[in-house]
Amino acid sequence: MDAIQILTDEDEVTAAIRALNDESRRQILHALRARSMSTSELGDFLQKHDPDKEVKPQTVRYHLKELERSGLIRQDGYTPAGNGDSHIMTKMWRATAETVFIATGSLEKLPDRVPFEIERALDLVGTMREIGFDIPDDSSMRELAKQFAEQDRLWRKGRVRAKRALRGTPEIDPDVYLTLQRLLSVISLDDVDFEQYCDLSRELFYKFRKAFRDGKGDNPEVY
Repeated sequence: MDAIQILTDEDEVTAAIRALNDESRRQILHALRARSMSTSELGDFLQKHDPDKEVKPQTVRYHLKELERSGLIRQDGYTPAGNGDSHIMTKMWRATAETVFIATGSLEKLPDRVPFEIERALDLVGTMREIGFDIPDDSSMRELAKQFAEQDRLWRKGRVRAKRALRGTPEIDPDVYLTLQRLLSVISLDDVDFEQYCDLSRELFYKFRKAFRDGKGDNPEVY
């Protein structure tokens, strides 16, 4: 595995951005930076990180294909399948480099998540109530959704400045870029918006935490 991989070719950059625009693929790449793993090991790894979501072998194979096509991972030999007594061999995978750098301008092409307008925020809060969060009535649900949508609006306002600030960096690790973008999207807000964002965030997190702790729904994680 190389220490650094710098992507400059337009096709390579496009493929890498597409591959990295998925949380599961980012998790796989992070795991394969640490050591070689088989498809089944990666499936167990993803399942451990999201126990409520079924991770199918064909889904893992699809993610690996996308990452391999982008040049971010490569096959790293074979290992016996199962407990090691089988003659059937399974592929091992490894990241091609410890750190990947992509031109910042190219990273701006990462698709944005869909804004949390009021109706989408209502769906989110409604789902919380369905799985057991203690949100007593529709009025409470709508108020939480309005606050969540407003918090998201402020974050998006700051993200414009964050992207502008990051353009001055010629090359950057995609994970670092996304983390910096999230951070700068908040701290680059003007004083009024920053205080409003912080107040909203604090109020929302306390409300969601209380609803989670007071909930008695079907979700076993809610006490």
